[in-house]
Amino acid sequence: MKLPSAATLILMLAATGAPLNAHAQDKPLQLDARTQARLQLRIAPLTAAHSSDQVSAFATVVDPTPLLTLLSDLATAQSAYTASQAEAARSQALAKDGSLSAKTSEAANAQARGDQARVTLLKQRLGLEWGAYFTTLSDNGLRQLGSDLAAARCALVRVDTPAGQGLKGAKTVSLDLGALGSADARVLGVARTADARLQSPGLMTLVSGGNAAYLSIGLSLRASLYSGGGTSGLLIPNAALLRQGGRVYAFIKTNAQTFDRRIVTPTRVTPEGLIVTSGFTSGEKIVVQGASALLTAATSVPAGEE
Repeated sequence: MKLPSAATLILMLAATGAPLNAHAQDKPLQLDARTQARLQLRIAPLTAAHSSDQVSAFATVVDPTPLLTLLSDLATAQSAYTASQAEAARSQALAKDGSLSAKTSEAANAQARGDQARVTLLKQRLGLEWGAYFTTLSDNGLRQLGSDLAAARCALVRVDTPAGQGLKGAKTVSLDLGALGSADARVLGVARTADARLQSPGLMTLVSGGNAAYLSIGLSLRASLYSGGGTSGLLIPNAALLRQGGRVYAFIKTNAQTFDRRIVTPTRVTPEGLIVTSGFTSGEKIVVQGASALLTAATSVPAGEE
């Protein structure tokens, strides 16, 4: 059914005794059930909504080869240290009963200390080049990570924003894979090299699961950062919003025949509408169809009263 014209609407409302002048705009609008049906009004309850803090970002799939090389060097150094440490222990035992010279025992101890220093250096390189997260993993954890990266069961993704906006406090990242959908990335920590073009310190993230196989090295993606905070309130849906005179309004049905026009003061803008934290109450009935007809009725002035 086609909605009545503004002129027809005014005549209809005049017959019901509804207010028709601009001075009545702050007064409730009275409409009987028959008129409401003719205007095809649709009502919906106000519901709670939450909007997460979101920042747009750029993501690049990182080449893991340097990391895998470093992990291989670290594993080799750890094996050498384990062997030299055991040899140093045997040498000390033999030197005590005179079966081995003190010089040979000292050489074995020196070898063990040297191998230990190499392991320490490689772990420091791991933190300096890839971030503190990698230094917290156990030897088994590092081996598993290397295996998963090599088999494309996971992928390392660097995320940047202009001047580092939104990086601090980011907890999760959503990657836009286009036709392939999206993938969630876990934040590992701050990257150790900056993006000079964006002047961004960057975040290192890890993507696991089936979508990781589609993250080819060097692929650039759009991403969104979420801090876990945000705004909670009530959602005023787009269909209920009315704009007039630089303000935004919505109509609330307060009883069977009464409609209250209220100013909407948004706390956050979302694709679905405006989130408000004052002026409205959860469960109130908001007009989501026919609101423009109500606004016409509430603000029109008959010719005789101009």
